[in-house]
Amino acid sequence: MKVKKFLTFLLLLLFSASVVAYSVEVGIDEVLIVDGSVVTFDASPSGSLIYLRVEGPEGVNSSVLGFGGSLYFNGVNYTIGRFDPATEKLVLHLEGNYSNVEVLRKKDFSVEVVEAFDTYTKLRVRWEGYYGINDTLRVYSNGILLKELSVSMGRGDEVIFTVQTPPSRSLVLSLGGITKNVLIEKTRPQVEVKRLSRDEKLHATLLNHGDGVNATVSLTSGGLTLEKREVYLPRGEEVEVAFERNPLQGAIVLNYGAVAQESFYFEPPVISVVSYSLEGDALRLRLKNEGGYFHGKVSPTSNSVVIGSPLSVELTLREGEEREVTFNLTADVSYVTVLISSPEFTTSVPLSLERGLRVEFVNDYSRAYLGGSAVYSILITGKGRVELGTSGLPDSVSYAFYYGQNEVKTLNVDGSAQLTLVVSLPSFPSGFRVEGMVRFNATVNGENYPLTLEVAGAGRLPVYGDNWLAKSNFTSETHYLGLPYHVVWRDVSPPYIFENATGEKIALLYGRYVRQGEDLKLHILSPYGEILHTSEAPAGRPDFLVFNESEFMAMVEGKGFFNSVLLVARYMDKPGNLTLSMRRKPFGEGLEVIVLNATALRGRSLTIRASGENLELRAYHFTLNSEREDFDPLGDPKKAEFSAKGDTVSGRIAVRSDEDFVAIVVRGTGEVRLSLEAGGTVIGASEVTTRWAYMAVLGLGFLLLLALFLEKKLG
Repeated sequence: MKVKKFLTFLLLLLFSASVVAYSVEVGIDEVLIVDGSVVTFDASPSGSLIYLRVEGPEGVNSSVLGFGGSLYFNGVNYTIGRFDPATEKLVLHLEGNYSNVEVLRKKDFSVEVVEAFDTYTKLRVRWEGYYGINDTLRVYSNGILLKELSVSMGRGDEVIFTVQTPPSRSLVLSLGGITKNVLIEKTRPQVEVKRLSRDEKLHATLLNHGDGVNATVSLTSGGLTLEKREVYLPRGEEVEVAFERNPLQGAIVLNYGAVAQESFYFEPPVISVVSYSLEGDALRLRLKNEGGYFHGKVSPTSNSVVIGSPLSVELTLREGEEREVTFNLTADVSYVTVLISSPEFTTSVPLSLERGLRVEFVNDYSRAYLGGSAVYSILITGKGRVELGTSGLPDSVSYAFYYGQNEVKTLNVDGSAQLTLVVSLPSFPSGFRVEGMVRFNATVNGENYPLTLEVAGAGRLPVYGDNWLAKSNFTSETHYLGLPYHVVWRDVSPPYIFENATGEKIALLYGRYVRQGEDLKLHILSPYGEILHTSEAPAGRPDFLVFNESEFMAMVEGKGFFNSVLLVARYMDKPGNLTLSMRRKPFGEGLEVIVLNATALRGRSLTIRASGENLELRAYHFTLNSEREDFDPLGDPKKAEFSAKGDTVSGRIAVRSDEDFVAIVVRGTGEVRLSLEAGGTVIGASEVTTRWAYMAVLGLGFLLLLALFLEKKLG
C-alpha cells in the first residue's frame, strides 16, 4: 500500500513538472502571446460575457465564456477570471504546457529626441504595436500642425525626421489614434563661432553641429555691417571665413535659420625698441610686440625727415614676437626718432646714437690642405679697442690674427683696420675629419662670427705604369681603387684619401723597396686619422692588408727615403660570382680590379667569365714582386695571361703551385656580371718559367750524374 502511494506521488510530481499555472492581466487594446499563439478578447457591455479568441499556427479557437469558463488550445487551458469594465482589463488563468508569455499593445509607438538645436529638432518614432500600421503621423505644437508624414511600419520599424523647433519646446505626436507628448528639455545653437583670430585679415572659424546648412556670416563694428559672406557649412566640419576688414572690436553675426552673435575684442599692438646698435652707418633695431597683432611700417627720422635707406620697412609682428630691422643712415646724426605706425597703432621712439665698431668678414669660408693654412680677411671700422679670439677649433688646429705683418690679440681701431685670421692645420687629422667641415667662431669683443673651414687631403700621388695616365701625369686629391700609385717619400707619408667603396678590399704595397730589402709599413686609417690596420710583413717583403671599411685613408711608413707602389683593389677570398656597377671615373675609364686569394687554388685552373657591354677582361699572375711591378691595368695587355674584349668574354689561367694572388681587370661601364670558377689540376708554361731556379738545379744534377757515368765507362 505504501509503495502504491509513493508511485502515485511520484507520477503526480513528474506530471506537475510539465504543467505550468499562471495568471496574467490583458487589456482590451492588448494581445497576449503564449509561445506562438495570439490571444485577444472582446467584452459585452456589462462585462459578464467575454469573447475569447486564440490563434496559432495550428488554427483558431474561440468561444463566448463567462466567469470561470475555459477554452483549451494547443496544450494550454485559458480560464476567464475577473474583468474590470472601468480599466477594460481581463485576468486570464493559464494552465498547461507553455514556455513564454508576453503582453503587447495592439497599437503603440515610442518617441525619442535624437538632437535638438535652435533651428530644428530631430525625432525618432519607433512602432511598438503588435500589428503593423499604415497611417499618417502628425506633429503639433500648441495646436499648430508642424509636420505630416505618411508611414507604413511593422513592429520594431522606425522613422527619423526633423521639425522646426517651436518656441514652447513642446510637441504632440499623433499616430493611429494614439498621441504622445514630447518636451524638448534643452536645445543648443546649431552653429557656433569656434575661434576668432587676427593677422592681415580677421578669421572666424565656424563649426556646424547639425545637418549641413547655408549660413550668412556678417562682420559688424560700431553698429555698421562691414562685410558679409555666404557659406555652406557641412555637418561636423570647421569652416574658416576670412574678412578683409580688420577691426579690433566688433561682432560676428550668424544667420543659419536662427541668429547668433559672437562679440570680440583684440588687444591693440604695443611695439617697443628692445635694443639697438650702430655699426658704421648701419642702424640695427630689435623690436618687440607686447600687445596684439601688428602689421605696419618702421622708419628712422631726424627732425621729421626720413634719414634711412630703405625709407621704411614693412613689418609684421604677432604677440610676443621679436624682429630685427636694419637701416643705412643717410645722415650723420647723434639722435634718431624711430617712427612705428599701423592703422591701429602709432608711436615714436627717440634714440641716442653712439658710433661704435663695425666688423665685417670678407670671407667666412676657406679650404685648406693638411699641413697648410686657411686665411680669413676681416674689416673693422669705427673707433674703439678690439679683443680678438676664436672658439670651437680643435686643439690640434692653431690660429693667429695679423695686422699687417704683426701678430695681434688686441688692437685699437680709429677709422678702419684690415686684419687677417690665419688658421693652421696639422699634417695629420686630429679632432676633425679629412674632406669634412670644421665650423668655428671668430670672436671680436666677445661677439661670435661663424666661420667654416673645409679640410682637404695633403697627398696627391701620380699613377704608376707606362700608360697614357702616367704620361698625362693624372693626379687627384681622391685616389681610386684599381689604379697603382707611385709613392716616393721620406719616413712617413701623409694620409692618402681613397674613394668610398663598400665590400672587402685589399691594400698592397710593393716595388723597389722590396728589391732593396727595406722594411715599410702600410697603415689603413679612418677619416679622423685613427690607425685601423697595420701591415706586418718582414723587411724586403711586399706588404698587404685586407679590410672592410668603406671610408678610409692609406699611409706608408718607412725609415728614411723610400720608393714604392700602392694599390687598393676589391678582394675575393675564394672564387664565386660578383656583380659590378661600373661607372666612368675622373681619369676617363670605368675600371675594376679584383685581387683573388689563390692559395687554395694552387695547381688548378681558374676560369673567368664576364658579361656586360663593351668589356675588356684581363687576368694576371700577381704573386711575385716583379709581376706586381709589371702590373698596369690600363697599359699594354701583353703582360696579362689573357686579354679578351666583347660583351660576353671569358678566359682561363693556370694557378701555379706557389701562387698567392691572381689579379682580374675589368674595363667598361654599366652593370657587369663576373664569374670565377676553379677547375682541375693543370701544368702551364708559366709554372715552368717561374720555377727556373729549380729547373737549373735539376739540370746540374743530371749533368753531374752523366759525368760520373762517363767516368766509370772510361774507367
